[in-house]
This record gives sequence, structure tokens and C-alpha cells, in this order.
Amino acid sequence: MLNYIFLPDLLALTVLVVVFWSILRRRVGSRSPAWLLGWVFILLHFLVMLFAGRPGALQTVVYCLSSIFLALAGVSFIYAGGGCQCSSRVRWMAAFAVLGVVFYIVFDHAGIASPAVYYLAAVLLLGSALAMLFPDPESPGNERNVFACWGLLLAIALAFLAARGQQDFGPDCIFFVIYLLAGIQYWRKFPQRSTGAITAAVGFIGWACVFPIGAALQILRPDIHVQASVWNIPKYIVAIGILLTLLEEEITRTEHLALHDPLTGLPNRRLLEDRLTKAVERAERNEARVAILVIELDSFKQINDTYGHPVGDEVLRVVANRLQMRVRKADTIARAGGDEFLVVVSDLLQPGGADVLAAKLMADLNEPIILGDNQVRACASIGVAIYPEDGQTAEALFAKADAAMYDQKKRRDR
Repeated sequence: MLNYIFLPDLLALTVLVVVFWSILRRRVGSRSPAWLLGWVFILLHFLVMLFAGRPGALQTVVYCLSSIFLALAGVSFIYAGGGCQCSSRVRWMAAFAVLGVVFYIVFDHAGIASPAVYYLAAVLLLGSALAMLFPDPESPGNERNVFACWGLLLAIALAFLAARGQQDFGPDCIFFVIYLLAGIQYWRKFPQRSTGAITAAVGFIGWACVFPIGAALQILRPDIHVQASVWNIPKYIVAIGILLTLLEEEITRTEHLALHDPLTGLPNRRLLEDRLTKAVERAERNEARVAILVIELDSFKQINDTYGHPVGDEVLRVVANRLQMRVRKADTIARAGGDEFLVVVSDLLQPGGADVLAAKLMADLNEPIILGDNQVRACASIGVAIYPEDGQTAEALFAKADAAMYDQKKRRDR
């Protein structure tokens, strides 16, 4: 006989998994599949719970599998929320820790009374946590230390419960730590504290608190029966938070693409015009100077024709990097398109400073670029215009600098 009380949750989770799959399959990222895997484990958790009404050994197997899937889902969420790529040693230690957790759950559902087997699971977890404390140059120490500390606390708690013959509360302790860690990881992964990040982190913390609260009610108020749908509310809060986070990331990515050059990552002309306009307005209020430099590569077409467009694209990236190395962080470098770059220098102290910068940029760009077996030179012509001497508006400054750049190019071609 099926336990139809879990059917609505099963249907809702099926829709949720499909939604996550449709979103995440378009995203590039090594951790995106871990979010989907976590929700697949939750789906399997509800799927096996449909058979929880069967009596005897089958019911024991159902509850055991359900708990294992719930634990694996939490582990997937922890991994997905991680901000770094862990080393192979840390992954092996995490695998042994998960193995200890699974052993404990299996022993508990099998009804084994001997504390020795629970000590074995706790030792696996304890050893993994201690191993994570050793330095590892491939994994940030802060993240490893967080896992190690929580692993140590969980191992001690599980051993303590087994020693007191209260191992039945061990799984609740495991789930509390796992989902609390998932919430911590999510909170650390999104430091901008967006609506989605806050919602998901709060949902994970609420999900973690479900287990100790349920255990406390079982001990203190066994007469109170809370509907399963109430305990499942944090799951859906987490799902809403993650979906909001994905939506916020997509909006941010779209805005970035609309204002930046996809090849070099520099601001595009649209963003630079906006910043130049604001710089001119600020300079007018403060009686300061602003300079704009228009830079065009002299031999870029020849490079493309001789070596091909992939080499040309790499030359543009090298040029962008050299410009960034020379210009202050407070200033703006943009790629206007093709082989043209723009630089806005705000708060210019003296007019001659823009010419000095132009000369340094030209020297940097005249240095040869080594690309495999090829050596090319991306010589440039640079035009300079200064506010307020050369123009009072952003449009006038652009026109003046552009004309100066073409004058320099004509003189070189003679």
C-alpha cells in the first residue's frame, strides 16, 4: 500500500527538478550540476517515502534509503555552495566522512544496539575531519577549517549518543549539521547578500532546525503531531531562494554583457560614454580636468590577414592587458570596437599629464607580442583631448581626440 501523503511533495519536487535542469543546463560552471543532483536526491527521498506504509523489513529499507538520500542531498548542496575547487585529498577525506555518515544511518535503521559499530562510523568522520586540518595549498584553509570543526563536533556528538544508548537521535544530529553547513556555505558563496542568497540561507537554517525541533517534540511533547507538509516548508524556501539567486545572477550577467566587450572584458563604448559624461560633470563642479585618449592600432588588419583572426583576437587581449597595467584603477579603459580603444582619465592634475600617459602607452604597445611561434607588433596612434581646453561636452571631446588620432596616423603614413 502506497503512502499517498507524500504524493503532492513528489509531484512538486518533480516539477522543481525539471525547472532546475532547464536552467542549469544552459549555465557553464563545474558546480551547477551539484545543485541539480541535490534536488534529485530530495526527489528520490520523497519517492521511496511513498512505500513507507509497507510493513516489515521493507519499511526499514524505505526509511533507511530515505535518510541516506536526504543526507546525500545536503552534501550535494554543501559542495554546490563551495566557493573553491577542493584538492583530491580533501575530496577523499570528504568521501570518507560521508561514508561514516551513511554507515551510522544504516546501523541505526538496522536496529543494531552495540555501540561499537557507531564508534566505527564516528571514527571515520573524526579521522576525515582531523585530516582536513593539515595544510593543503590547493584548498583554502578557511573552508577546510570550517568543515573540519563541524566534522569534529559531529563525530564527538555521535560517539556521545552511542555511549548513552541514544543513537536513534544520531541521524537528526547528522542532518542538522549537514544542512546548517549548506546554509553557511551558501551565505559565504554570495557575499553581496541579495534577496535570493538571504532567502536560501534562511531556508537552509530552517531546514537544519527542523531535525532538533522534531527530536525535542518527540521527547518533551509526544502528544503533538506536526504535519509532514509543515516540516517540508523550509525545503521550498530553499528552492525559491536558489531560483531567485540564479535569476539575479542571470540579470547581472546580462547587464555586464550589455556594457562590456565580450572579447577583452573591458567596458564598451556605451559604458565609457556614460562615465565620461559623469566625469565631465564632476570636473565642471570641481573645476578639474578630464582627458580622453582615442587609441587605434596601426597594423591590426595586416596581423589579421597574415596570421588569422584567432591571433588577432589574442593581440587585442594583450593590448587590453597592457593598457590596464599602465592606467590607474580610477580611470576607465574601453574597447570601442575593432582595433579602437578609449581611455578616460579623470581628475587630471595638469594638461601635460595626458601627453605623458599617451607616450607611455605608445611605448608599451610598441613592445613586441610573442604568441607561440609568432612575434607581432601592435603599434598605435593616439589622439588626446582635454576638458575644458579642447571641449566642454563629452561629444566635443570625443570628436577632438578622434581627429587628433587621425592626424597622427596621417603623419605616420607619409
